[in-house]
Amino acid sequence: MMIRILVIFSVVLLPALVARAQSEDRPSIDHEMQTFLSTHCVRCHGPKKQEGRVRLDRAGSADGELLRGVRAQLRDGLMPPEEEPQPSAALKRRFLEQLSVVIKSAGSDGKLTEDKLPNKGNLVPHELLFGKPAKSGNGASPARIWRLSPEAYQSMAGRASRSRDVSGNLVDPFALINERGIRDYAALYSMDQPTTEILVRNAATIVEAQCAGEMKDGKWRGLPGSEREFVALMDPDRMISDEDVVAAVAKQFSLVLRLKPTEEQTSRYLKLFENCANDGDRHEALKTVLQAVLLQTAANYRSESGDGETDASGRRRLSPRELAEALNLALNDDWMREFFDAADKGKLETTEQVEAIVRDVLDKGDRSPRLLGFFRQYFDYANASEVFKDRSFGLEERASDFEKMRGRFPKKMQEYLGSKHMPDNLVVDTEALIEHILSEDSDVLRKLLTTDRTFVNVRWDVDHKARTKTVTQSFNRNAWNDRGLEGPHYVYGFSEWPKNQPAWLVAHSTNFENDPVRRGRWIRERLLGQTVPDLPIGVAAQIPDEPHHTLRDRMEVTREQKCWKCHQWMDELGLPFEQFTHYGVYRETELVEDPETSRKESYNESPIKVFRSEKLDRTGEIANTGDPELDGPVKDAYELVHRLADSERVR
Repeated sequence: MMIRILVIFSVVLLPALVARAQSEDRPSIDHEMQTFLSTHCVRCHGPKKQEGRVRLDRAGSADGELLRGVRAQLRDGLMPPEEEPQPSAALKRRFLEQLSVVIKSAGSDGKLTEDKLPNKGNLVPHELLFGKPAKSGNGASPARIWRLSPEAYQSMAGRASRSRDVSGNLVDPFALINERGIRDYAALYSMDQPTTEILVRNAATIVEAQCAGEMKDGKWRGLPGSEREFVALMDPDRMISDEDVVAAVAKQFSLVLRLKPTEEQTSRYLKLFENCANDGDRHEALKTVLQAVLLQTAANYRSESGDGETDASGRRRLSPRELAEALNLALNDDWMREFFDAADKGKLETTEQVEAIVRDVLDKGDRSPRLLGFFRQYFDYANASEVFKDRSFGLEERASDFEKMRGRFPKKMQEYLGSKHMPDNLVVDTEALIEHILSEDSDVLRKLLTTDRTFVNVRWDVDHKARTKTVTQSFNRNAWNDRGLEGPHYVYGFSEWPKNQPAWLVAHSTNFENDPVRRGRWIRERLLGQTVPDLPIGVAAQIPDEPHHTLRDRMEVTREQKCWKCHQWMDELGLPFEQFTHYGVYRETELVEDPETSRKESYNESPIKVFRSEKLDRTGEIANTGDPELDGPVKDAYELVHRLADSERVR
């Protein structure tokens, strides 16, 4: 196997992957940057005083990690402190740009770091991103090559093999970072040795399925899911010729890439076959060649290099093939023949032609799983299924343990006993609502944030031939579900119609409590486009375990100065959602333990926890947004969300 890998890489892959190294002089901290540090940093981080054991008067280009910390603190608005002289926005931006150049030259920015994560918030200042267009003319992306997404890779593998068993046996080589939020972000990913080894093993698995056959009744036959042309070549009695290899390569190119191999590529694959055949079985040599096609750069990457002449701005139009791939992967993870047929027919040559084919594809209906993928990553509601919840739905919110043990259940409590937490239903129903709002295509963001409608236990009527699907269950609150129970009770465990979208609330909660910090951070980063600093190293983010106090009261510890400089960006945005439980059920009070009564009650001589209701404080505040019309106190979550939805800055 190792010999095969080396042969494949030396003959097939290396010519496509080798890059020309460029040497650059390492930038250093120049006089202008030193002046900035001396003016705004050295008084607290210099020879006489080193706050946080940080000294910057001697910082140089070799101190990459230190400079990264300086950049993060300055970019996130944590430094300089409010009482110190503040640099102008233009000066700060220029210093950060210069600092990034120095950091990159120091080699500390070449690995996956938190600075590259899109979940850090919008790292481009709002005014720069949404302000007046720059006067420097038309911009253009550099020539680049992007690794496929996991879904696009699986689609490629599915095109290569029709065997149902193959997809389950493939290891995902392109796993995404384990982060909430937007993860499909090309700049975060690259190939490494473990990824390459997985790709080679997957290629072998796919080819074995393509070539799978058996001798039956004296005849060589293919197994289910195999490719007829490849099976014929695997006949033990067949002597594989060069013409057979050329035909097999062309077939594999068609399956995997929908392309015809060039003469140069065909020649290289013939050479690979000859090298492998000289060492052993010609049938195994052909399998190696078929694996090599699956390891082509074009099978695992998408390139944007462009072709033709450059225009006056130095830009080059993408080739029709590159444009077809870009459009395809923007809308779908699987193959969309419309774009590639248009490229082959010369109908992706002009802007007008591109617009026409895109509009034609979009007008055909729901063809964009990538669109829903964006909303999953943006709103995080799909993570509801990853948060553990007890099977019985919200019992602790309705009665004390003493009442439960004695069997003294209110009527509503009896309804809840048959309930079951079904987070997958929450996710499916929320996606049905999103698709409904998108289909209306009017005031989308505002409706997504403020709608008081929801689907319950949604059903889809799928027409695979037309590639469309329609909802067969409406918003009717009395619609029957699959167990004959009316309304949202069985699905969500609610005794009355929900007043919110529970999926987002569940996803932004812990196993047993609400999570105002996480909810507030989502609003700050996703709706306000700002950055929340990460938890400092060595800080234990834990609130007191005091069940006789409300969660808001226990979170008073975050008001301490060392905590509040970060929590001020989140807490007041998340606390208004205390008007819902961690299941997403609307409430007006919170149950807390009553220690005095608990000491007096007992069951079989064991103390029992008894709870009392505390009226909720549902107020909060929107602050530090840069928009005076948006900032201000809010009385509850509804006012908070409606104000955000009405904001032009949020939009």
